[in-house]
Amino acid sequence: MADAADDELAAIAHLIAGGDDQAGYAQLAARIGWPRGKDLAELSPWIGVLATLAERRGAPQLAQLAREVVRDPDSPDRLYELGYALIDANASAIAASVLWRCMQLVGDSEQVVCELVSALETHLAHADAFELLESREALRAESFMCRYLHAFDAAMTGRLDVTRAVLPTLAGDDTDDDHLVMIGAIRAIVERADRVAGACQLDAGDLRGWHYVITGGLLAHQSPYGWPAPMRGRYAWLHDSIARVATGLDRLGPLAAAAGAPCVYAPPGRDHEIVAQAAARRLGLPLMPWPTIGVPAPGIVALYDLAALPGDLAKLVARRDGQILYAHAAPWTRDCAIAPDVTTLLYQHLVPPWDDVRPIEAIADDIAASAGSTSDDLAADEPARWDALVSRAWPPAPGQRSRAWAGGPVRSNRFE
Repeated sequence: MADAADDELAAIAHLIAGGDDQAGYAQLAARIGWPRGKDLAELSPWIGVLATLAERRGAPQLAQLAREVVRDPDSPDRLYELGYALIDANASAIAASVLWRCMQLVGDSEQVVCELVSALETHLAHADAFELLESREALRAESFMCRYLHAFDAAMTGRLDVTRAVLPTLAGDDTDDDHLVMIGAIRAIVERADRVAGACQLDAGDLRGWHYVITGGLLAHQSPYGWPAPMRGRYAWLHDSIARVATGLDRLGPLAAAAGAPCVYAPPGRDHEIVAQAAARRLGLPLMPWPTIGVPAPGIVALYDLAALPGDLAKLVARRDGQILYAHAAPWTRDCAIAPDVTTLLYQHLVPPWDDVRPIEAIADDIAASAGSTSDDLAADEPARWDALVSRAWPPAPGQRSRAWAGGPVRSNRFE
């Protein structure tokens, strides 16, 4: 086994030395990333390769932290610092293995357990995060953060029974402002689940139902590719279409009317401006300028891609009467700061259906005139279940918008 590991290490080092950093990292992550990496008897040789790769990729601080772990592989402080840095470097799978090793050395430290849970969540391993917390009753009893994460990861794995049971144990920690926000987030998940009880199955395939319960938003369209398994309504790689954008706006129209949204706002950004202009035309609403001061409400705040949400988020955290935050597309493999009230589709990688040459007005006109998606593209949309969800969940009540959490109880295949 040692010879095989040495050969694997040498092969990865050879790839990196030859300039194929991407392939080298992919093989390294597959070997020492979660969950495989937690069972390695010795981690430091692999971390040494990681240090070389980080140096080559212009991350000298990460490389230095990795070298310190190689020099002192049983130092909890060094392991924790490296794990923390790896999360920031979007290497959560390797971070989880490093933090697991740290936890084996220090025991059930609140700080280490919570950081390990953070790495697992970022890696979309919510079931492992839940199991980790579920088995640490004594730590949960003394740690508000561990109780909160236990409730959250229970919801993210479909265990609302646990989320409901944990919620009362959080209430005694309501004197801290940050705690109040977290308690409110868990309470909102439970309340949304109660609101759609009987209208949604909330099983392992109910993407729309769980999307609403976890984020508070409606998902208008489900991908027909890999339906129902293995994608279960999410897109992996999508080259978007004008017709799909038009159909998303058609789904938005009745919701906007029910909420009393009187106009459309275009946030800064070419793609957002295209969708906002198309929404105004297709829905017959006036297009208003993005306010330099104040809040864009009431009205539809129309985005193309949630991942490109403008920076002035404070305007949108609190949902106002008559305000709808709409995104045609949102990523499902990474968190975003705010969950839209309505999203057309979820993707892992997205290519817009237009280029940077044609005028915004011409593209918006094409969307406004589109016949919409074909029946094949709508094959997974389950209109009866959509109507049942909307009848219970719309319009949304004023309050704080949730984050758009990556993953959830419904699993989909994804590419690394």
